[in-house]
Amino acid sequence: MFVVKAKSDFAAKRVEHLYDAMKENKKCDSIFTVRGQRFYVHLIVLSACSEFFERNKDKLSEVFSPFDFDVIDGILKYCYTGEISIDDNHYEKLIELANRLEVKIPPRYETVDLSNCLEVLRLTNDSELKTRAMDLTQENFNTLHKTQDFLKLPASTVIKILKSNYLNVLSEEDVFNAVKLWVIYDDANRKNKFAQVMKSVRLSLLSIEFFIDEVITFCHSCAECMTSLRQEFKDKIDKSTMQRETPRRKKEKKMALVGGSNLDTANTIDIYDELNKSWTLFKNIGINKYHFASVVLGDWIVIIGGKNSSNELVTSVEYIDLKSGQKHPLKPLNQARYIFSAVTLRRNSSADVYAIGGSGPTNSVERWNSKTGNWEIISPLLVAVSFHSASVIDGKIFVTGGLTRKNGKSISTNKVQMYSVETNSWTFRAQMIQERERHSSVAFKGKLFVAGGCKLLISDTYLVTSGNIWQTSTNLTELDSVEYYDPNANLWTAFTKLPKPVETISLCCFQNKILSMGGNSSRDVWEYDETSKSWKASKTLSRERRYAIAHVIPYDSII
Repeated sequence: MFVVKAKSDFAAKRVEHLYDAMKENKKCDSIFTVRGQRFYVHLIVLSACSEFFERNKDKLSEVFSPFDFDVIDGILKYCYTGEISIDDNHYEKLIELANRLEVKIPPRYETVDLSNCLEVLRLTNDSELKTRAMDLTQENFNTLHKTQDFLKLPASTVIKILKSNYLNVLSEEDVFNAVKLWVIYDDANRKNKFAQVMKSVRLSLLSIEFFIDEVITFCHSCAECMTSLRQEFKDKIDKSTMQRETPRRKKEKKMALVGGSNLDTANTIDIYDELNKSWTLFKNIGINKYHFASVVLGDWIVIIGGKNSSNELVTSVEYIDLKSGQKHPLKPLNQARYIFSAVTLRRNSSADVYAIGGSGPTNSVERWNSKTGNWEIISPLLVAVSFHSASVIDGKIFVTGGLTRKNGKSISTNKVQMYSVETNSWTFRAQMIQERERHSSVAFKGKLFVAGGCKLLISDTYLVTSGNIWQTSTNLTELDSVEYYDPNANLWTAFTKLPKPVETISLCCFQNKILSMGGNSSRDVWEYDETSKSWKASKTLSRERRYAIAHVIPYDSII
């Protein structure tokens, strides 16, 4: 069979031709009118984008009539070309029109972060994105309420933010000051919304001095506000009748300890709930493998590689949706691996997942591209390692220590390898004080902390066969040492030792503290106390765990 293929832009050029024909009223077969202006279109093109056009071809003038011409032009261009160019001021109306026409517009934002969360609240109708944006806004309210993006928000959105019990503020004065800034930003157009927004401020939580000096002074020109303020002032004077409102509190997140060194452990998750100060075992997550790596990506826990029940290395990747508890598959790895590390790292507008090193040991690294959903091979490690640890700090990946091979024998290393996403390359950084493997690392207050693990003296008793490693020697020294790395100084410094030597532990930064969990089939949890400069025992795990991975997960996760 003889096959001929046109150039890759063949279809795009045909679409552009149709769009030009529509603009010039060539060979159009349908027409609708809005405020005296006629729009000529090809019904078959519009119907290919949405069946709504065919069903309502005689009602298009009525459907389009409430919308500005820029919005109409924008939606028609999208139906023909798949592209939209429109001013931000018209974006919400464009989405409204698209919904009426049953035209599916891709999300404007692929990810939500501090740089765009307020814009997402203002310009997007996607409920999932809005929920994430609201969480970020409430958590970082003290910073965000002073920005231009907050001041541009409509009254309805400001009220939703301020009504939350979980607004992260130092005091209710911050909430009033946010309202004050919002009103002043567009005083002429917001006076009629002032009283409505002021109802979101919990006045009973304010001191009487602040109430008189700030609130009454600012609100005196608003008659509706003053009516409620007079009663509040009266209540404050007569404290015996005053009903105090609920103080704000920060949304408490959860900590999850995932996986382990055998199938029974790996199929469960230990969850720490800060409100109840306790660990709960979440059973049967449906992962029939162990020695995998995992990362948290938004509302997902992504489970990568590992070994199956037959002790075979696998390439499978899946994620658990933290909101539904359901498991879903992702594209598999290019290379099967276990006892490796995985991290997430932001690249452009998305957060990708990196699978690093592992069984063998190997120096291969691959990246899951969150935009394409595919795994791609990237620059390899400078030194092949397994039983290592990886963390992200200041936008760079740091791989610390691990088991490597030297002159045909296995050895623990203190080498540190750093990856730059901008150059797609690895470089060596200052070596750790201690050679170690089976340790853990975590970024905390701009420093990289490494703790525990063990040191293997040069040995030929690690047998390497078919990509698997078996340990046939006890020539290991467990470590209680802790050290931290300053990326600016490129320097490692010794830190307070753990209460006892331990390997296969999990470090995590939770509630602005470092925690060390599990290891050596232990249930121990130690929390570093910065005041006493010591590690203190905390609530123990629900079960013994080693080779687990610690994650901080959203407060409203169902697990």
